[in-house]
Amino acid sequence: MILNRRSVTGIILLAVAVVLFTSPFALRHWNDYRCTALAKQCRLARNNEEWDKLQSLAKDWTSRDPQNGEAWLNRGIAAMRLGDWSQAAEYFWQVSDSTPQAAPAMIELSRLSFTHLNQPLRGEAACERILRQNPLAAGARQQLIWFYAMTLQRAKLRQHILEAIRLEREPREAYIYYFLLYSLKSEEAVALNTRWLEGSPNSELFLVARVINFPDPPSGSSETPAPSSGNENRSDSIKNDKLHQVAQLLTRFPHNLELIACLAEERFDRGDFAKAAEILQKAPESAAQDSRFWRFKGWLHEANGELHESIAAYRQALKLHPTDWNTINRLAVVERRVNNQPEVRRLTDLMRRGNECRVSLRKEKAVEVATPKILHDLALLFRDCGDDQIAAAMERRLTQVRKR
Repeated sequence: MILNRRSVTGIILLAVAVVLFTSPFALRHWNDYRCTALAKQCRLARNNEEWDKLQSLAKDWTSRDPQNGEAWLNRGIAAMRLGDWSQAAEYFWQVSDSTPQAAPAMIELSRLSFTHLNQPLRGEAACERILRQNPLAAGARQQLIWFYAMTLQRAKLRQHILEAIRLEREPREAYIYYFLLYSLKSEEAVALNTRWLEGSPNSELFLVARVINFPDPPSGSSETPAPSSGNENRSDSIKNDKLHQVAQLLTRFPHNLELIACLAEERFDRGDFAKAAEILQKAPESAAQDSRFWRFKGWLHEANGELHESIAAYRQALKLHPTDWNTINRLAVVERRVNNQPEVRRLTDLMRRGNECRVSLRKEKAVEVATPKILHDLALLFRDCGDDQIAAAMERRLTQVRKR
């Protein structure tokens, strides 16, 4: 069959078009064109709250450009708005740290993880990614400080509080958490760790934090009414039940710092120094950075009549945490035994003021709303205890509050 000139021209043009549109350059150009169009369509769908449409468009976009942060962010937002929180989290996690969308994606992921998903460890990881990109991100830092306080991760809590103070991005409650570093307990933390255990039933972190946060029964101190005999029996039952759970967990997690500290403290209170020393043998190397274990060491020296060694250990404990009233109290006892009366008076005054701050804090509904008066008293206490870094930060913060 003889082709006419028009047919030949058509075939040639078709062949040229096939070559052009199947070449790598042409495909890249077409893909870029489609991605630009999809970006505009996604923004429009998002503005119009058309979540099903946004989901479809963003899926097409991520398949064409898997490294595009905006595409994954849109896909995550669509899934979140449609109630598919687990899938939304996966999409948010895909956003690369090198893109401008990383921070908003991690903020959304953190919110989902701490709420709907009940996956706080993933929320922690999201906050850490935010801080790696922007150490000044106060919201992420505050979230981590709260999480570490609730789960009794004291070393991390201390680290993030000091870093936040250094960057002048500390939340108000950071000072309270720092003051209460080794005595944190709350019913809120019990409830939170119980809920988090639903998602991670074998988690050492949540199991330990839940039981250590159980409130201790009233001690019958001057701050509380003297208990009746019936209340005493109930208090003993509560205490014994808690200690039984701690002991059981210690068989599963034999080197857990919190469990060891709890049981050792109880033995010290009973005067069973031999058993306390036995329990402390299980402590990991990280105990050397924990103020409580230097106090325990000082207590053992004190019980053995090694007073100068005891004083040295107590002072090392206070070097790590200068406002620890338990250590201040024990040091005052030993200083009295060596007849250092000026130091006894100084320590007794610090202990009294520390207890007054504790009583004031108990009256507050939440640490986030601690009054300027409490913060002022704490700043003076930190200064007189020798913690100039915290004192200076609190004074700066109080000055800012007065200027508002």
